[in-house]
Amino acid sequence: MKMIVGQMSTEASIDQIIRPPTLTKAVAANLRDAILRGKLAPGHALREEELSSNMGVSRGTVREALRLLREEGLVEVFTHRGVYVTQISCEKAHEVYTLRALLEPYAVRVALQRHAYRPHDLAQLQETVHKLGEYERLGDILSEIRTDQEFHTQICAPCKHQLLLSIQESLQSLMSLFMLSTKIYHADPYNNEEQHQEVLDALLTGIPERGEMVLRQHIERSGESLLRRIKEVTAAQSPV
Repeated sequence: MKMIVGQMSTEASIDQIIRPPTLTKAVAANLRDAILRGKLAPGHALREEELSSNMGVSRGTVREALRLLREEGLVEVFTHRGVYVTQISCEKAHEVYTLRALLEPYAVRVALQRHAYRPHDLAQLQETVHKLGEYERLGDILSEIRTDQEFHTQICAPCKHQLLLSIQESLQSLMSLFMLSTKIYHADPYNNEEQHQEVLDALLTGIPERGEMVLRQHIERSGESLLRRIKEVTAAQSPV
């Protein structure tokens, strides 16, 4: 009987541990979505008490959710000031895209060397490229950016490098924030579908060096375009 009680107690403890993180992740997902949709703009103050009241959860849950978003780079914490949605800057954008230009091409090279892209993966990537074109033609910027992010997640996933994929996911979230905040697709249009088709075509060759090079060039072009746009936005906001 004692053993049974002990087992039940352990199971109850495990169940109690599992539930809060699930709620924390749900709150983090809600806030992440609001940030990436532009409802919470860069520089917006995120107050625990206010968020707790609006979302119907404890301040502790909000605090943990904000910690997750901080790890992703979507929020910044300032001593004696609080938590804010990350402000865009050329320095941050440069750090993000140069790191992506190192990690993602490596992931693609590893996946190609291992012949890890299955026919299903490639068909899914082709469908994602077509969706990019559809959203681009419709002018649906939010869906276009989300689909862009989806494409890069899909090409990296087959490398099975979990730490790299975790970092890449955070970098993608930041890139989405920067792109939405600067409205880059409105101001500096480039054929998104065509550029991503070039990357996919490079993967289809099965040549690791080719896939790595074309993806790196794509990320670098996108990053440089983003930097130009951030400078334009910053200049426009500066007092004359």
